[in-house]
Amino acid sequence: MGKEWWTKLRQQRAVPAGPLVLEPQVQGQIPLFTVPRVLSDATATAIADRTVAGWEDARPVIEAMQAEHRLTVAWRCKIGEMVRLALAVREAEGAEGLPEAMLRDLPGNGDAVRLILLRTGLLDEAPEPLRFSRTNQLTNTPYITAPPPLPPPAPRQCSDCDAWIPAGRRAGFVCDPCRHWRERNRRGRCCRCGRDGLALRDDRCRSCHPYRLLDEARPATRRFTQLVISLPTGKGGPFEAFPVGDPEVPDYDERRPALHMSRGQRALFTIRRDWAPVLQRLRSAPTGEPPLTEAARRMVEEFTQARPGQRPDYKKNTRTLTILLYWLGADAVIHERDVYDLARIDVNLAAKPVCQFLRDRDLLVEDPALHRDPHQVWIEDTVAALPERMASEVATWVTLLRSQGPRENEPRSYEGIRRYLGALQPVLTGWVASGMVTLREVTSTDTKSAVENLSGYARRGLAIALRSLFRALKRERVIFLNPARDLPVGDIEGLPRSVPSDLLAGLLDQAPTPFGKFVIALVAVHALPGSDIRALRTEALDLSRGTLEVRRGFLRHTLYLEQFTHQLAADWLTYRYQRWPTSTNPHLLVSQKTAVDPDHPAVHPGMLRLVLPKGVTPEGLRQDRILNEALETADPLKLMRLFGITERTAMRYVKAAHPERTAKLPR
Repeated sequence: MGKEWWTKLRQQRAVPAGPLVLEPQVQGQIPLFTVPRVLSDATATAIADRTVAGWEDARPVIEAMQAEHRLTVAWRCKIGEMVRLALAVREAEGAEGLPEAMLRDLPGNGDAVRLILLRTGLLDEAPEPLRFSRTNQLTNTPYITAPPPLPPPAPRQCSDCDAWIPAGRRAGFVCDPCRHWRERNRRGRCCRCGRDGLALRDDRCRSCHPYRLLDEARPATRRFTQLVISLPTGKGGPFEAFPVGDPEVPDYDERRPALHMSRGQRALFTIRRDWAPVLQRLRSAPTGEPPLTEAARRMVEEFTQARPGQRPDYKKNTRTLTILLYWLGADAVIHERDVYDLARIDVNLAAKPVCQFLRDRDLLVEDPALHRDPHQVWIEDTVAALPERMASEVATWVTLLRSQGPRENEPRSYEGIRRYLGALQPVLTGWVASGMVTLREVTSTDTKSAVENLSGYARRGLAIALRSLFRALKRERVIFLNPARDLPVGDIEGLPRSVPSDLLAGLLDQAPTPFGKFVIALVAVHALPGSDIRALRTEALDLSRGTLEVRRGFLRHTLYLEQFTHQLAADWLTYRYQRWPTSTNPHLLVSQKTAVDPDHPAVHPGMLRLVLPKGVTPEGLRQDRILNEALETADPLKLMRLFGITERTAMRYVKAAHPERTAKLPR
């Protein structure tokens, strides 16, 4: 085999026995940690006498390649060492096939070993063929006819300053600034970092030279150097060349899609965006839609087709989605907070429909803070504005009203608690301004003074809120005495009033749509309050039986529709199904927005007021209807069955309609 190979064999036999190298593992066992191996010729020598599984299958392939391409015996021996080393790594990994990427750990000849293991079926191929040599393989390796492409150049560090050199720059391991630094300065040992063989100026290398003044001021900072990235001077990032002699220099701020994140790519830093510069950039650009990628353009078209009822001139939603996709791209997920922040700075943008569209396509990261009850958020902000001790006491009261205390009570909604706290807020603010820091300082005189200058509903509401607050704190032993215990609540002595007949005349004729006519019939004929009308469900209307079921919590009140209301209900259903045939909103009454809203909200209270002429309110029409029925009959039970009102409310209307029957006779 040659003299040098006999010499290597004698050296191998003379190596003393040491720890086992590349110890075989159980096949199929998954390693807990995977680290790159450092393989060398010494590793190949250490396993020379070992029996390696798969070597008997690979040896004929090596000999066939040698004979086919007329290669030397030295090539066969060298490739044989590398193949045995690769098979030993396969055993050490416990794998049936050696992963192709592990061939990078071999000292050399990775491409030949890859080809041999492929022919023997012992290689686990990568999704794309790997290449391990940068030489011209078509010339130097005749057995490789179609070499894989070279891998992209990876960033590397400068050997002098340790700065990262971007991929694609000139070859070598010295950056351009250090190369010029070497040409102008002598070599030596840096007095700051202690490294030897570097070009020095003032006894410092290029990395330590900017710190010379700082070292004199604070010597404790020595031996620390900022790591940098070596970029070309001028514009950051990849350099965009333009033809020499072109009269117009390219505008790097031209209107083109922004740089987007790829699908699955995670952001390094997550911060709240400021959309004002983006809108300013779009406003200063030429007119027209911003340029979008093909995927973003298809998404905008899909969004437009999903909202067929949208007017052509109403593009708030489409404009919002276009800006988001222009700036963030169609592949990256979009944070819900970004959508609302963008819509908040311009009245011509909308957020909710865009969020619903993105949520259906799993492209939205929802923000829990945006889905909280707005009444709850207002309560927390109001309580937080109070002094610490007083805020803790008010928070205890709110918790009890929500039935989250030690005793079980009927829970109150955040809307009802907000009405209580809204009445209390001016009083609490006044007590804080007077120097109080806790509700333990409040006396009965303070509570009476708070309601002294009020009357009517305002006085009654504040008195009820004060009694509720201090009664709860006394029960929880937060305060010693209840200062609102003897505070009179009073009663509202006002009587219901009828609507003038001139306002009622032609009321239905003034309603232009089936929606308005049906709402007027429900209020003026059946005396339904606005909250009940908005909560009506489509399945509650039974036209075959002529009934409409009204849900009030766990209670049910059934309306028996006469011919007039029955016809208006049928007209409204026909109009709704013709205009919004694909609407899935379960509410009986819908508007242009709520009909296509995936969240299925009820109509806004303002929609009920818009169908009535000026000077007429739904509550006034309801009172007029009940009062008119009370004039016809003085039976409160009939009023309770007909309108679903309480006994106290029925007696109040009977008293207003027939005062002579309810007056107290003198003794």
